[in-house]
Amino acid sequence: MSQIRAAFHVHSEWSYDAQLPLGELAALFARNNYDAVFMCEHDRGFSAERLRAYAAACEEASAEGALLIPGIEYADRQDRVHIPVWGDVPFAGEGTQTGRLLAGVCEHGGVSVLAHPVRRDAWEVVDPQWLRLLTGIEIWTRKWDGWAPNARACEWASHAGLLGVAALDLHKARQLFPLAMSLELTGALSVEACVEAVRDGHARAVIRGLPTAPLTRGGFARAARAVERTRRPVWRTGRSVLDRFSTAET
Repeated sequence: MSQIRAAFHVHSEWSYDAQLPLGELAALFARNNYDAVFMCEHDRGFSAERLRAYAAACEEASAEGALLIPGIEYADRQDRVHIPVWGDVPFAGEGTQTGRLLAGVCEHGGVSVLAHPVRRDAWEVVDPQWLRLLTGIEIWTRKWDGWAPNARACEWASHAGLLGVAALDLHKARQLFPLAMSLELTGALSVEACVEAVRDGHARAVIRGLPTAPLTRGGFARAARAVERTRRPVWRTGRSVLDRFSTAET
């Protein structure tokens, strides 16, 4: 049994809204002491053939550093519910109905996670039947939850008996943050061993080696949420100004 540190929910230039090459990502995460990266490309523009090419590209780029585990982030037709999927699962197509997608993932022994449930209040439209098919829920998505895990997501994952996942939703190098999943592998480091560890629940969310769940309560959680309430409006204002400036430039 060996323990490794893995990053979750990372996008590369294979996604329409990200630019980092796979080799650069493998090297970046290796430099930051990650052993594996659960990649997660948007389903838009993918096909079965493109998925095979992507998996081969991940395998080749892994020689540059951390092991890259190919994955697809599926969106429903309303672009509200997002489900990252890993494992030897055939491409399901764009806009696939979520229940049908999850059933297919289970049939092929893959891993499925409900991504960033706070985005567009996705949890409001989750069918309770999906919880029987999911592997986990993102309890702390750095891009959407900010400086602390989401208490509601943690409670939901616990009550449903699902794995609580710490994720980055990284599209740019500057979005790197010390969130990780600590995985216990029964064999050597490989794509299959990593997927198996997550599927079997041999994983836990950590930040700098410490479990994340206690951070949903107490003084740290209150301070983190206060920082986030201040940071997010400032970030949105800055983003709006930059967007207007870019539009004026063109």
